Amino acid sequence: MAALIGEKHMTQDTHHDVLVVGASGAIGQALVNQALAHLPSEARLIRMARNPKSLPRLTTAHQIIDLAMDFSDSAQVPMLFNQAHQDWSAATGLEQPLAHLGQIWIATGLLHDAELQPEKRHQALSAQALQRSFSVNAIGPSLLLSQILAVLPRRIMLKIGVLSARVGSISDNRMGGWYSYRASKAALNMLLKTLAIELARTHPNITLLGMQPGTTQSALSAPFSRHVAPDALQSPEFTAQHLYQVLQQCQPSDSGKLLDFMGEFFEP
Repeated sequence: MAALIGEKHMTQDTHHDVLVVGASGAIGQALVNQALAHLPSEARLIRMARNPKSLPRLTTAHQIIDLAMDFSDSAQVPMLFNQAHQDWSAATGLEQPLAHLGQIWIATGLLHDAELQPEKRHQALSAQALQRSFSVNAIGPSLLLSQILAVLPRRIMLKIGVLSARVGSISDNRMGGWYSYRASKAALNMLLKTLAIELARTHPNITLLGMQPGTTQSALSAPFSRHVAPDALQSPEFTAQHLYQVLQQCQPSDSGKLLDFMGEFFEP
């Protein structure tokens, strides 16, 4: 399908606050910088991270609000959101601060860590790996969105970009492997599609997209980047700039679709 980048008309998001979830990651930090470059000084930037105190200090005229959110134990997401909402309201003096949002980015993801590695063979499958992957990659983002949407005005104009992965596309799976990661991202894609169908009835001005960032220099891709051609390995800044542009160009009629960082739609 034709790419969106390069189209003349872009929806402006000025005078709206921006929320970046996963702001401590490489792409999350780059999305923060994109938001700061495009927002007027009166707009607020909200950063969510597992340890918000570790987020880098920013020199900007914008009000920066740092809040805690952790998807590793997805059952805690509603409690964490309630506390974040209270802190957010106190920092802004607004009873419903989420009503001022223009964009939400969920830039979280788990492929590997000290205990978890992508499975190359079915013998490596474990309940623990599957549960952790689903918690971080699918359940956590979906529960957070549900909590946020429950308090949003029905007519709010809002764009939401959730980082997914092309390897979560069932129709595009030709190589196998990476069982937990593939399955959790496929689940995320289905959850986003289902949510988008409901939002078309309840919040018709929301645009919700699953977005593939491409192979970006980050902690997630580091162990596998040696197999990637240098000209195919993107900087976080390049990725964030393109993702940001793509999201601005999309409309509520695009909700539930999957796009890559160049604005190309792909099948789930």
